[in-house]
Amino acid sequence: MGIGGERKFLKMPTRRKNLVETRDLTYSYPDGTQALDRVSLIVKEGESVGIIGPNGAGKSTLLLHLNGILGHNRSVWVSGMELNRANLKEVRRKVGIIFQNPDDQLFCPTVFDDVAFGPRNLRIPEDEVARRVKRSLEAVGLAGFEERSAFHLSFGQKKRVAIATVLPMEPELLVIDEPSSNLDPGGRRSIIQLLRDLGGTQIIVSHDLDLVSQLCHRVIILNNGRKITEGTTQEILRDQALLKANGLL
Repeated sequence: MGIGGERKFLKMPTRRKNLVETRDLTYSYPDGTQALDRVSLIVKEGESVGIIGPNGAGKSTLLLHLNGILGHNRSVWVSGMELNRANLKEVRRKVGIIFQNPDDQLFCPTVFDDVAFGPRNLRIPEDEVARRVKRSLEAVGLAGFEERSAFHLSFGQKKRVAIATVLPMEPELLVIDEPSSNLDPGGRRSIIQLLRDLGGTQIIVSHDLDLVSQLCHRVIILNNGRKITEGTTQEILRDQALLKANGLL
């Protein structure tokens, strides 16, 4: 089963709390470029939310705030905790980010070491690390790849390993940046099915509106660093004038 049904990997919440919230989140880069302008949003447990918008809209910058890679400006809450330096490690266990380019996430000699990196940093016993690695690779369809080098895998396989690297942390939220980018049609279908099977709470940034339509309950449009609107996936994606006005058609 996929989203809305029994989850095969990530935990089913007992009740739907606000898992992530931003309140007037504003951010400028060191050169003065404003990337986010008072962005407020809520993602509840069990939701899959798509974030769409043209290049330069602030989508990736927003994602990097959700586990403190960028900024600790008291505008982000995760599981009711205000994100700050004191709880940064705990927040990063709850929010797993998968980058658009898997090469930004894979740097160890073997697939096993890449997937084991997070739990080893938490000083989890090695037998438990091995169990989590095995389960994570099975979840992404790469059982038996432990001793392979990620650098020798196909791009689609690298995408799967990148997803596997966050699963051993048992995150409450997966944040995925452009999951279908640079994939051929078969790889794209495969990654859509994988994300559907993983279930759990997901935030997906994508220019692939068909992928968003298949995976997301709700959609948020960003443009020029601002939240333009949000709504159900069906109502947002059928509004051709809205999509065209925001560089999405």
